[in-house]
Amino acid sequence: MPIVYVALSNIMQEWGADVGVSKHLYKVGYAEGDPQNAIKALNNENFAGHSDWSLAGSRDVEGIDAETLTQRACERYNVLDPLYYPRLKGVKDIIRLDQRKVEAHIVIKKTMEGQDSKVPKLKPVDMSNFLIEGIL
Repeated sequence: MPIVYVALSNIMQEWGADVGVSKHLYKVGYAEGDPQNAIKALNNENFAGHSDWSLAGSRDVEGIDAETLTQRACERYNVLDPLYYPRLKGVKDIIRLDQRKVEAHIVIKKTMEGQDSKVPKLKPVDMSNFLIEGIL
């Protein structure tokens, strides 16, 4: 079954925070089968110059292909330009998230469900769920 996964690299997130881009940098991908195999492939090919990729979240999908996924991600989120950031090694699908937008999304969602609407402390799972929901 096809899946959408979100991966993160701790080194890339540290770099993003150091240069002022954002520490919330993620890679959204499409794969068949186990998402851990996709993460291993990213690490083996040294994707974007890093080999410390880990899985932040994944979801089974139907009726979407890799091209549509990439197109939706580029339309809805801020994608880093590899020409402007040569450290990305030509990779065109690293997404930068704004922490405040994710927090606002979670607070509004909880409020609409009638739950306590405190601003949560964000975890990679929260960021990956926000990305996947926005793309699908």
